Amino acid sequence: MAEGLTRAAAPPLRPLQIRLIFPAWERLEFQSRYVFPPLGVTLVAALTPPGHEVSISDENIAPVDAEAPADLVGISLLMVSQLPRALAWADRFRARGVPVVIGGISAGCALELAGRHADAVVVGEAEGVWEQVVRDAAQGRLQPLYRRPSPARPGEIPLPRRDLLDIDRYAYRGVRMLELLETSRGCGERCSEWCLIPSVHGRRFRPRPARAIAEELGRMRGERLYLVDVSPQQSAAHERRLFPALRDAGKAWVGNPISDRPDILKLASRCGCWYVYQPVLGPSPALAQRIRRLREQGIGVEAAVVLGGDHQGPDIFQRLLDFLLQNQVDMAEFSILTPIPGSPLFERLRQEGRLLHEDWGRYNGAHAVFRPARMTAEQLSEGCRYLWREYYRHETQPARMSRLFRRLQGRPGDPLRQLCAQAPGLIPAPVSGGEVPWGPVR
Repeated sequence: MAEGLTRAAAPPLRPLQIRLIFPAWERLEFQSRYVFPPLGVTLVAALTPPGHEVSISDENIAPVDAEAPADLVGISLLMVSQLPRALAWADRFRARGVPVVIGGISAGCALELAGRHADAVVVGEAEGVWEQVVRDAAQGRLQPLYRRPSPARPGEIPLPRRDLLDIDRYAYRGVRMLELLETSRGCGERCSEWCLIPSVHGRRFRPRPARAIAEELGRMRGERLYLVDVSPQQSAAHERRLFPALRDAGKAWVGNPISDRPDILKLASRCGCWYVYQPVLGPSPALAQRIRRLREQGIGVEAAVVLGGDHQGPDIFQRLLDFLLQNQVDMAEFSILTPIPGSPLFERLRQEGRLLHEDWGRYNGAHAVFRPARMTAEQLSEGCRYLWREYYRHETQPARMSRLFRRLQGRPGDPLRQLCAQAPGLIPAPVSGGEVPWGPVR
């Protein structure tokens, strides 16, 4: 039986004014300052039972009004580095007598700490749970912990309430940011010991119904989207159904790793794939071949480089730089391996006595929060800064993104080509500095 989900008969519900908050966090030092519209809070808003008033505050685009009327506050944690701000907002609203619920992917990372600052904590997926939370809040009997016993069925995932976002605020130089689309959950791949996805969403791949995906695509206002599925390459059958739907909706899209098969790569290219985020843990011939095959199909590559693994020594930084430049990777982001609480990596490093602190705000990929196996924490931090400087020394982030735009603009049949023809100003001229609006989700 799910914790917090069994109730006796209760008095009629009263309508609530519900405020959902997406907290800010410290960004990577060298990362361009972009803000994508959040997905999690819009899903929670969609799960709210009828009869209640719901609003969303994204602290990353505007200050949160701590004095605004509210009967219930929900705080969504995508990353553990948001925890300090989440706890601060929880304390602020509870001081006013407003009950607070903390949930999201990272809510279970520091369950005891979150429980000391919130009236309730939701662990795991929200479908079938948030509805009960709202009913309990309306009856004045919130439980301290809510936990779904098993992952949600794909048909339970609602259509996000993007209408509650001030979508025009998510723009750069007047160009709207990528919208986020989730078409599946769960991951059966065992690629890393730092990943929380299997513990939150399970290991079974669960694609959403095609009809629901098509309906959501029809409601999305933007022409560009980020496919946030953690690993589309888990199911070639899903890719074959999904990619044509993205093309038919006129979307140019970015995604996580897709199947490295010639037929899937060609299909992705024909269906508007703009570029993919490719995890990079070190140079390898297999990775070089994968990058080459993507580029041969006109698909760009942004390397998501993770630094600090036990196999890496001080020589890794120059070797990675040479590898990325030699293989003509279009963009790169460099982050330090972060042991997220609740992950196997965190538990192992804690048992080995290698964790340096539990300052959760610094668990954001920008700081060395543990002692590496083959170098010092200082060498790791300086090596990360070295890669940011040297990779973009001769061609800045805006210049690289401009080149990526211009190369993809010329692909026949690409939705981006029509988009660029309709709005030539979308393609920024190469510049020597400044910010670009596109990059991985943070």
